[in-house]
Amino acid sequence: MNPRLAAIAPSLLRAINARKRPGDIDLGLGEPTLRPDVAPFEAAMERVRRDGLPYTPNAGLPELREAIARYHAYPGLGEAANVCVTIGSEEALYLAIKAVLDPARDEVLIVEPCYLAYPKLCALEGVRHRSVASDASDGFRPSAARVLDALAPETRMVVINTPCNPTGRVWPAEDLRALAEGLAGRPEPVWVLSDEVYRELYYTSAPATSIAAYHPHALIAGSLSKSNALTGLRLGWLIGPAGEMAEAIKVHQLVNTAASTFSNHVALEIFSRPEMLAAHRPLYAHQRALLTTLLDRNGITYAPVEGAFYCFIRLPESLARDSVAAAGALLDAHRVMAMPGVAFGAAGEGWLRLSWVATPEALATGIDRIAEFFADHGG
Repeated sequence: MNPRLAAIAPSLLRAINARKRPGDIDLGLGEPTLRPDVAPFEAAMERVRRDGLPYTPNAGLPELREAIARYHAYPGLGEAANVCVTIGSEEALYLAIKAVLDPARDEVLIVEPCYLAYPKLCALEGVRHRSVASDASDGFRPSAARVLDALAPETRMVVINTPCNPTGRVWPAEDLRALAEGLAGRPEPVWVLSDEVYRELYYTSAPATSIAAYHPHALIAGSLSKSNALTGLRLGWLIGPAGEMAEAIKVHQLVNTAASTFSNHVALEIFSRPEMLAAHRPLYAHQRALLTTLLDRNGITYAPVEGAFYCFIRLPESLARDSVAAAGALLDAHRVMAMPGVAFGAAGEGWLRLSWVATPEALATGIDRIAEFFADHGG
């Protein structure tokens, strides 16, 4: 058995999800419940009827790679050579770590609370990693100063997520700029791997900004899973400088050959009508307004919800030491599934993550039950 793999714990989120019973209210897993637009699938089927379903080039259809680069328009990253089409964003994250880091000398700094795959992907590759915690007392607002203060001489990558799973926070442009300026003075380049899978789902006055706008050593992971309710399509991408992307494509070729040709065609149809990428945001904005109204009405403390479709809620003091036990008790006693904050790193202990993609009726019932649960424990 591979000892690195044996040391990686199974997914805590999946373990909790497996306890869900019929009739429980699911505010747990982060999967859209909206139905996708089928028009891109119908157009892709026409391509299949005409051309069959052969392999794409290893890095994806050239026209799709060009469309992805053109849509994002990151400085210096506007060509097909800057994009690798991947099997979901998680492969994109893996390729980034595999392609640019030397396990013998490099370290990764991960901003917490974070998507739980980041440290596990590092562990799988034998890459040392540490975390830097966002400040819970400040609602987990992203902070360039905290990251820069935590850097070590061997730090070669910083991993951020904006909008963030699990907190729903968005990195402010001024902090991204400050992070880039702080990293520019380092004797060796420090990569910033930015997970932007929720890029289109923002509720701030302006779109979420990318570190790629300020930092030349940026690698950006994205996908259609969340923006277009296409988790099962497994279509993502990695964007970065052409030299590093050539190495990432080499890994991608060895591991997967290429992403699904049909998925490439569906994605190409979506990027040919880029307004489709933002089509679900107004629906989520309406649901977010309902969420915050319900939380405020019930007196539940939560981190500001600026993007994605998650919310971090604070546990009562009597439950705050063990969010896993709290999530289990909530599910057992009140039949609401939420995820323990500690699943997203030690910085998340004392909180629960809600995924608010349920129906409005289920969301309202779920929040009322959580309030009852909190009241039972002094909250």
